[in-house]
Amino acid sequence: MSLVSKLEKILKHSVVKNMSSLALIQVGNYIIPLLIIPYISRIVGLENFGKLEYARTLVAYFTVFIDYGFNITATRAISLNRDNREKINSIVSRTFTAKLILLFISTFVFWLMLRMENGFEDISFLLWATFIFNFGQFLFPIWYYQGIEKIASISFINFFIKLGILLGVILLLKTKDQYWIYNLLISLAHVLFGLISVYILFKKYRVHLVKFKLKELLDVFKSGFSIFFSTILVAIFVTYSFILLKEYGTEAEVGEYSTANKLVMTIRVLIMLPFSQAFFPYIAKIASEDIQKFKQQLRRVTIFLFSITLGVTLFTLAFSNWIVSIIFGEEFLSSVDVLQILVFLPIFSTLTNIFAYQGLLSLKQDKTFLVIHIVFTILIIITSYLLVPHYGVVGVAYIRVVSEALLMFSALFFLIRYLSKTNES
Repeated sequence: MSLVSKLEKILKHSVVKNMSSLALIQVGNYIIPLLIIPYISRIVGLENFGKLEYARTLVAYFTVFIDYGFNITATRAISLNRDNREKINSIVSRTFTAKLILLFISTFVFWLMLRMENGFEDISFLLWATFIFNFGQFLFPIWYYQGIEKIASISFINFFIKLGILLGVILLLKTKDQYWIYNLLISLAHVLFGLISVYILFKKYRVHLVKFKLKELLDVFKSGFSIFFSTILVAIFVTYSFILLKEYGTEAEVGEYSTANKLVMTIRVLIMLPFSQAFFPYIAKIASEDIQKFKQQLRRVTIFLFSITLGVTLFTLAFSNWIVSIIFGEEFLSSVDVLQILVFLPIFSTLTNIFAYQGLLSLKQDKTFLVIHIVFTILIIITSYLLVPHYGVVGVAYIRVVSEALLMFSALFFLIRYLSKTNES
């Protein structure tokens, strides 16, 4: 088969189609906000930009709590029962109910936290403006669209809604003190997208909410707990040292890390997330049917994504000063040193996703996944308290990169060990 024929075959594949659609969603979520940054950063300044990113990082813990790992567990359930209308209705009903309960709990805890913690007084309005995002997260049933591999149905809607943020920010954000408007507009856009995607779910795909027993709802929480707890640990693993930086570092250091991390996360998400969300239903199904094909597919995507992330990393490293200057402005050049450390993160985190999420979770090694993240989260918390007070933002950057590299090698080790046992049996 010629190279052209192979490429045509790949492009026709539903996984590639879904990856393209998910990429468009991530363009809306990350690239469009990145396009606004040259305008925002020059108005709000380094320190206020740090506050915007800090608020999103803190609120993300509650987002993870509301999601409860449904992007994996519900996606897996929908994928395996996509031809069973009765089962689909039941899964959707239980998932929405569970998320509504978690949303109520999150909102109450968030309100309580802001009342009890004096350190949040100066940014409480910003935090609430950012927290509204979670109402959209509750509504958005990405787990359904991933499960039936029809993510294209909503990707363009998300893109145009997020495009509207560009106009909204330009029209409304005029002074340094109005920096909170940026996070508020992102939150409101996500709520609107959630409402539209739910409407399509019920109208186009004719999904209905049905009654279910309390035991079935409890089973949703029970069956998804390992994934949920692992996801919470991942959130702590990724952001804990940065949260600690607000206590031990300066506002300028928070801004420097936020700037570098914004660029790195955009690279990471655009490469990894569309692949991860589209590939998981496909690879999970193969893992249950043909272990040899599973290994073959995993090997191919590892080589392919490693090549892409390596190329992007080397380019960013070589032109880091120019990139920061163009996107953020001269005031943000102090973040270049941090960027040159964090720039290796997309390589390690992408490989971690392949070995841990696509590998271990597809093979239903949820407990192994959980144990790995418990160990590394404990290490992150300990090393953060040891290094951040003394080394500040540089310490945070090294903790993030080194810990991700070690996590990647650990996931690879357990994946190889499990596959070796499978071959022996």
